[in-house]
Amino acid sequence: MNGDAALIARARAAYGEGRHALAAQLAGEVLARDWATLDALEVMALARRALGDVTETERLLRRAIAVAPERHWPRDDLARLLLETGRPDAAEQLCREAIQADPANANAQAMLGNLLSEREELVEGAAHLRKAIALAGPHPQLQANLGRNLARQGLLAEAEALLREAIAATPEALPPLAWLAEILEQGRRFDEASVVLDAAEVLAAKQGTDVTLQRATLLSRTPDWRRGLALLDAESALSGAALLQRGRLRDRAARHGEAWQDFIAGKAALARLSGRAYPQAAVDRLVADLRSFFAPENLAAMMPAPVVAGVPQPIFILGFPRSGTTLTEQVIASHSRVRAGGELPFAAELTAIAAARSEGAYPGRFDALSGTMRAGLATELRDHYLARANAFGLLAPGADFFTDKMPLNALYLPLLRLAFPAAPLVSVTRHPLDVMVSAMSHDFTHGFDCGYRLEDAARHFATMSALAEHWRDGLGIRSHALGYERLVAAQAAETAALMVHLGLAMEPAQLAFHESARFAPTPSYAQVQEPLNDRSIGRWRPYAGALEPVRAMLADAIARGGYAA
Repeated sequence: MNGDAALIARARAAYGEGRHALAAQLAGEVLARDWATLDALEVMALARRALGDVTETERLLRRAIAVAPERHWPRDDLARLLLETGRPDAAEQLCREAIQADPANANAQAMLGNLLSEREELVEGAAHLRKAIALAGPHPQLQANLGRNLARQGLLAEAEALLREAIAATPEALPPLAWLAEILEQGRRFDEASVVLDAAEVLAAKQGTDVTLQRATLLSRTPDWRRGLALLDAESALSGAALLQRGRLRDRAARHGEAWQDFIAGKAALARLSGRAYPQAAVDRLVADLRSFFAPENLAAMMPAPVVAGVPQPIFILGFPRSGTTLTEQVIASHSRVRAGGELPFAAELTAIAAARSEGAYPGRFDALSGTMRAGLATELRDHYLARANAFGLLAPGADFFTDKMPLNALYLPLLRLAFPAAPLVSVTRHPLDVMVSAMSHDFTHGFDCGYRLEDAARHFATMSALAEHWRDGLGIRSHALGYERLVAAQAAETAALMVHLGLAMEPAQLAFHESARFAPTPSYAQVQEPLNDRSIGRWRPYAGALEPVRAMLADAIARGGYAA
């Protein structure tokens, strides 16, 4: 063994013994003679990281990447460092570079899959996790993470199989057990879910945690829901999510004052934890820019995209979160010729493409949009949307339509209408005050994080209601208006009218939508597993006093919908 090799061996041994300063010193002696010695760079990076020197660790790893771009570990370690130091965007970019350099890099595939899954880009995230498993084999953590991803897509059967395999391989791991119990509850297999939670509870106690929230959620789906409320009432400190669950159960028990306190406290806790806040000024500017950009004469100067024949077409289901869009999708997708798409992220992508392709002209400066862009932008947007839909499996044969129910897509409605001039539009409405109560009792991030304060939710509701009216009356973009209350009162007649708008004959399964084997992966999943009922109509009345501060803000929207205040 030559001198440098011996020093590196000693450095590795020192690192293994926890003598990190000595390991760095020995590796440094080698690097002083040749800064490109890869093994010395590796040990030095490990030692500097153990000593807490993030800046130097990053510098060393980037040097290792430059020295040996074909090696996996420098990029893998740097991506992990970026994640650990709160730089997920930089970590994602590095993972993508690593995969481009070598698609067989299983660690980079796994990290990218997890990153995308965490930010709800589930289909692409699942694809990378599947690739990681194909490369590295059925590692339990990868199987569990993929199972979690698929469950959030509503693919419960495949998710269950993966989670059971992960549990069999690592029976002392708590997350797979908790996730399995969750999907069993979502699949209405309550007894099985309870058995799995029993096992999870034992592990949680060993780890100094608990599954109280999950137990209460499971009980909330059963006649024994009051026991779930009692469990949460007995807790002295609850997370934001647990406060919202307790609030929903207190609402069910007609303890409305306490329920509202839980809703407010739960939302505040979630906002603090995530750092989310509604950017009112930025939203107001965006809406003003969109109104200006899509003035009637400007929209008339743009060329709509031709319809692509022979592939399923989108049905855009528009509405505020908690207005009944999930129910509407479940009704529509219970038809044999309609495929459920869920909350698709494509519309937001179109606005980013429009801004990029127009060199910043969209959405503020229509006069700067070139003639070529005016003629061809809609077709480019259509093609991007359909390519993404195909990647999601929505263009497979066997359907005429697929649904896109991303809440608040009405913000992008002129772009959607240009890209798909013949696509059916369905606008779902519900009493704004009922929407406010439901919005405050559930966690969601749609609408620029408007849902964490009542005033912000009301302000955004009013903004979107006025904008939808402007698109309809100012631009002539009309949709089928489906009122939640009317659907409850006359399910068959309203469903039939809806299907006339879509150009399809109503099928019996649509009236029994709650029996569908499809799982709707939204906070409304439990509601759409029940027959249509009127329990949520007039839910605002016990909270009239708490809603008083936003009543004036919502007055126009209430009148616009024909509701009583």
